[in-house]
Amino acid sequence: MSLHFTDPTSFKIPAIISALIIGVLMLLLTTQWIGEQDRIVKVPEHIAARIVQVNKPKPKTAPVKKAVKKKPKPKPIKPKTQPKPKPVPKKVEKAEPKAVKQDKPAKPLPLPGTDFLDALEEEETQMANDRAAKEAEQAKQAEYEQEQEASFISQVRALIGAAWRLPPSAKHSDELELRIYLVPTGEVTEVVLLKSSGNDALDRSAQQAVWRVGVLPVPQDAVLFEKNFRQFVLTLRPENARL
Repeated sequence: MSLHFTDPTSFKIPAIISALIIGVLMLLLTTQWIGEQDRIVKVPEHIAARIVQVNKPKPKTAPVKKAVKKKPKPKPIKPKTQPKPKPVPKKVEKAEPKAVKQDKPAKPLPLPGTDFLDALEEEETQMANDRAAKEAEQAKQAEYEQEQEASFISQVRALIGAAWRLPPSAKHSDELELRIYLVPTGEVTEVVLLKSSGNDALDRSAQQAVWRVGVLPVPQDAVLFEKNFRQFVLTLRPENARL
């Protein structure tokens, strides 16, 4: 049989069935509740108690001392003094004006910088004098050295001339130059030919003459020796040649 939603009688049957099912369920539930035994619930006895109030000890406080007011000391009474009498002003006699002496006119002050200019001029004069004295000392020293060198050269030439053995081919016009090296004792250490005379025999004979002498006179002044005589150039001419 089919249900029609438009027919109101078609909803009655399902409604009746659902009501029956609900009624059966309710009946079953009520029978189970009735069959169960009653449960005994023990209630705990009440504990009898009362509130006891405990008094806490109060903290001891130090006794407060009362401030004792000091009585003010009586002020000493000063004795009354009588006022001093005022001094009577003395009459001052007017002094006659004295004659003022006129000062002599002061000397004019020097212009600024005068002392500096004088000191500068004096310093320049002193420097010029020192320079002149130094130049004079140098000129004197140079003159002394020239004299010593001339004396030394003349002695060396005399010694070498005495020991010089001229070859037969030597001429008066021949000239040669030697560089001679010495030690402070005057001993000859080296002889070098700087300028040849053109005659080999004459050149060799001049060198041999220097070695033949061996020791030459030197000044005692060590500074002068180092400056002018440690090594020197000697010019020789065969003045005793035959030609």
